[in-house]
Amino acid sequence: MPPAHLPHSASRRRVIGKWLLVSVIGLLGLTVNAYLKWPVLRYIVHGDNDFIGFYAVAEMAGSADLYDAGAVLRTETPLCEIPRFLPYVRLPFYATLLSPLRLWRYQHAYWVWQSVCFLALLGFIWFWPAPRWMTILACCWSVPLFDCFIVGRDVLLVLVVLAAGLSLFRRGQYLAAGCVLSLCLIKYNLFLPLPLLIVGKRLWKLGMGFLAGGAVLLAASFVAGGWNWPLRYLGTLRLPATTPESGGLPNLHGLFATQPNSLLWQAIGAVVVLGAAWLVIRRANMTQAFAVTLIAGLLVSYHAFFGDLFILVPAALFLVSAPTGDLDLPIGIFLLSPIAYVPYLLPKAPLPPASIVVGVLLLVAVSVMWKSFRLPAFRNAS
Repeated sequence: MPPAHLPHSASRRRVIGKWLLVSVIGLLGLTVNAYLKWPVLRYIVHGDNDFIGFYAVAEMAGSADLYDAGAVLRTETPLCEIPRFLPYVRLPFYATLLSPLRLWRYQHAYWVWQSVCFLALLGFIWFWPAPRWMTILACCWSVPLFDCFIVGRDVLLVLVVLAAGLSLFRRGQYLAAGCVLSLCLIKYNLFLPLPLLIVGKRLWKLGMGFLAGGAVLLAASFVAGGWNWPLRYLGTLRLPATTPESGGLPNLHGLFATQPNSLLWQAIGAVVVLGAAWLVIRRANMTQAFAVTLIAGLLVSYHAFFGDLFILVPAALFLVSAPTGDLDLPIGIFLLSPIAYVPYLLPKAPLPPASIVVGVLLLVAVSVMWKSFRLPAFRNAS
């Protein structure tokens, strides 16, 4: 081989070696996740999981019964091995998006759903603004992501929207980014602090796009659900079956669920969490601001479960791929490892598992505040 070709050949070998290493580490992560979730791994095959609720809603799309507990239960019962009630807690426009699922029988529709979620995962990996090998490994080692496929959750559909919106944002297409990000209203409870980010960083074009997209989705919801759907939706949210009182939930509701005066403590916790997020948004750069917005959104979401913890992966990727604070890198690595999620898998955790997420948010806030006091120019970073 001519000497001129040696550098190219060596570079090619390095690339192949890197991706072989990524493949081995990724497969190891999948193996660890399969071991941790082994008792419930069978649910990924037969579909007796949360997809029951999505398929029932697809069949009911266009009717006025989306938030009628009796009608939802009657539709879901033939789909379950053990009858149970999975209330519909999304906005009406989402039922319209799900409606094509009714074109297939349940088992076929289930695999269509899983395929769509897998494609959404590939889209997340493609669009996310971090080195691709890093995003792939983060996904392979994510226990909550594994749970999303086992339980049939729709978190990935929101995360690919988030990744696509941020890709547009990074290219300076702020209005289009806001329009795309409005689709995060599918799970709006995870993005409640987003207005803090828009105001704190003065992202007015992003906000305008988000409002425009949100207005279209709200109008579509009234078309799909009727003029009085908000009242019926509120009734569904207040049902005890909608959000159980469990200390295993990954938010403030889970942190204080078993304590006296739970709602009061959740309100106080929300003030603390949003206050810490605001301080970071105002004083830190855009990377940390986005990460904290996602972490705070999970904490203040009243209705969230283990699979929703996958939203910490993009937050951690922000911290790891572009660390600016003293604690960004170790916090990001911790959130990307299975260790952060083991307490959720234990029968009796020593502390409420959500305390880990609260601790992470406060550590980021303390790190940002400490650096801003040492380096006054840091507070103007963007």
